[in-house]
Amino acid sequence: MVVQPVTTTTGEPLTGQVAPHRTVALSFRLPGKIVERSVSVGSTVHAGQVVARLDEVAAGQTLQAATADVEAAKAELIQMETLRHRAIALLPVKALSKNDYDDVIRRYRSTQSAVQSTEARMGIAQESVDHTRLTADADGIVTDRLAEVGEVVAAGQPVLRVAESGERDIQFDVPASLLRSTNLTGETLSVCLDADMSVCTTAQLYEIAPDADPLTRTYRAKALLHAPPRDLTLGSVVIARIVQPDRQEIRLPPAALTAQDGKTAVWIVAPGSSTVSLMPIEIARYTATDVFVASGLKAGDRVVTAGVQALYPNQKVTLLNDADVRP
Repeated sequence: MVVQPVTTTTGEPLTGQVAPHRTVALSFRLPGKIVERSVSVGSTVHAGQVVARLDEVAAGQTLQAATADVEAAKAELIQMETLRHRAIALLPVKALSKNDYDDVIRRYRSTQSAVQSTEARMGIAQESVDHTRLTADADGIVTDRLAEVGEVVAAGQPVLRVAESGERDIQFDVPASLLRSTNLTGETLSVCLDADMSVCTTAQLYEIAPDADPLTRTYRAKALLHAPPRDLTLGSVVIARIVQPDRQEIRLPPAALTAQDGKTAVWIVAPGSSTVSLMPIEIARYTATDVFVASGLKAGDRVVTAGVQALYPNQKVTLLNDADVRP
């Protein structure tokens, strides 16, 4: 074949699906028994909405005890305030000894500290009561239910999984050959709905898994959708392509490849003499049917595409008629 660079505009298609950009696992901060769950899978939730509750009897009793301690400490502080004022008035007229005065001041300050301590414990008890109610942090959709009413859960154990509203991703698997040929992170993708190719938008690739899947040997990638259309709902199957500027590429059939000293090469036919010689080349990328050459060939070179295993340097070959040479 005669080498003729071809113009390419888009990369190979990548199949993926729409996924939430941010998924949050909601969990209680306290251990306890779930007594209510007000949402299920598919429910829409709003920021601040109560989605589940724990049994709050123990937390409520702790709060009552802490409140009573605060009231008792405040009552003692009022009494000590009166004694302090009396001690301040009696000390100048020598009606009270300095030791007794110091003791009153010490007890007064100790009572002040006791009030602050009991108020802090009451605040902690109030937070414990508040934490028996599980609330959504942001608007979203419940995608998974991980605990049921009546189940005893530990602190931090996921109860619900929520996909936050707003931004959406596409997730797809990238073959290793594509990663070897280019750095995809930050690339812009054109994304179209598989069921309706007229529904399209763009996305920016921001994450590629560092390890390959043990079964498929592909790499999971994520791209953030730009202004996704309403039809691109969660779970929708999409076709993504890397948006590339038009460029000239040399394309060869895989049968043209051979090797020289462990490096990829092709046989080229010298003009005029019709003898063949090996030309080392560098491969840009592979597809299912073609090989794209990065360097080593130029327009007009004649490349042998069949029978390369039977050739040797300077061997004279018979060319096909020009009409039969595949461009």
